[in-house]
Amino acid sequence: MKKAVSIIIVVAVIGALGAAVAARLMKPKEEMQVKELPAVTITNLSTGTIERETSLMGKIEPSDTYHVMPKTSGEIIEIYVQNGDRVKQGDPIAKIDNQKAIDSAKAAYDSASASLQAAQDQANTATDSLNRMTPLYQAGDVAPQTYTQTLNSANAAQSQAAAARAQLNSAKLQYDTQVEYSTVTAPADGTIQNQNMTINGTVSQSSELCVITGSGQRKVIFSVTEDILNNLSLGQKVTVEKNSSKYEGTISDISRLVDSSTGLFAVEAQLKNADALADGVAAKVQLVSATAKDVIIIPSDYVYYSSGNPYVYVYENGTARRTFITLGITADSEYQVIDGITEKDNIVSSWTEDIYDGASVRIIDENGNIAAD
Repeated sequence: MKKAVSIIIVVAVIGALGAAVAARLMKPKEEMQVKELPAVTITNLSTGTIERETSLMGKIEPSDTYHVMPKTSGEIIEIYVQNGDRVKQGDPIAKIDNQKAIDSAKAAYDSASASLQAAQDQANTATDSLNRMTPLYQAGDVAPQTYTQTLNSANAAQSQAAAARAQLNSAKLQYDTQVEYSTVTAPADGTIQNQNMTINGTVSQSSELCVITGSGQRKVIFSVTEDILNNLSLGQKVTVEKNSSKYEGTISDISRLVDSSTGLFAVEAQLKNADALADGVAAKVQLVSATAKDVIIIPSDYVYYSSGNPYVYVYENGTARRTFITLGITADSEYQVIDGITEKDNIVSSWTEDIYDGASVRIIDENGNIAAD
C-alpha cells in the first residue's frame, strides 16, 4: 500500500514538472533588448604655450638693509639715535672714545712733520750749494768730480725730502681717519632698528651698533628647488599675497649656492608699492615655475591613468583605442603632451562608463546629434 502511494506521488511530481515545461515552451518568445553603442565626442588638439604656476612661502624684508658697525674699538660715550628714528646719510649715530688711537696717530703725525722739516732743510742747503757751484763749474773753476758729488748730494736730499713728505701725508691720513672713526655716521637714509648700544659700553670693529632699513621699499625672500631654479630668470614677475592684498614684484637675485640644511636655493624679488607690508612677516609668493611654447596641449579632463601612467582614448574607425602618452608641464586644467599622440589624432573628449580599449562607439556632436558614418 505504501509503495503504491509513493508511485502516485512521483507520478504527480513528474506531471507537474511536465506541465511547467510545457507552459514555458508554449509562452511567446520575448523580444531581445539590444543595447546602444556608447556615444562620445571627439576633438583635435592644438599647439600653444603652457605655464605652470607655483605657490611658495616667503619672508618680507626691507629692500635696503645696512648693518652699522664701528671702524674702531673703544668705549661708547655718546648715543644720538633710538629705534624708529629716521636718519639721513651722514647723520651721527654714536661717538666712540678712541682717544688713545687719536693720540698715537697725532704723535706719528708730529714726528713725520718734524722729519719732513729736517729733510727739507737739508734739501734746501744742498740745492743752494749746487746753485752756487754751477756757474763756477761752467767757468771751469770747479773740478767735475766735485760738481758731480754736489749734484748727487742735492738729488739725494730732495729724494729724502720727498719720502718724508709722503710719510707725513700718510701720518696725516691716519690721524684724520682716527678722528673720523670716533663718530659713527649713517651710511644711508633710513630707519634705525635693532639699536642695542649702551653708554660706557665697549665695542669692537665687529660689533653691530644698529641696523638701518631703507625708506619704504620692500623685498621678498623665498627658497626654491633646483628644478624651479633652472626655470627662473632675473626680471621675472612674481606676485606676493598677504591679507587678501596682492603686490607685484620682479626677481632681483638668484643664488646658485644651495643651503646645505634645506637643499634649497634662495631667491629675492623687489616689490612695488609694498610699504604696507611689515618687515619679517610671511607671505605667499606666486610665480611661473615652468613655460613651454609651441607644444601640444590637452585638457586635463581628457586624460586618464593606469597604474600612474597617463593615457587617452583615440577614435579610429568607430573604435576607441587606449593610447598611453608622455606628459610635460602640468597646469591646473591642461597638460603638455610630449609623446604618444599628434594634432591629427581624434581624441575622445567625453567619458562614458561603457568605454574601454577597443570599444565600439558612436560620435555625437556638441548638440547631441549622432554624426553620420
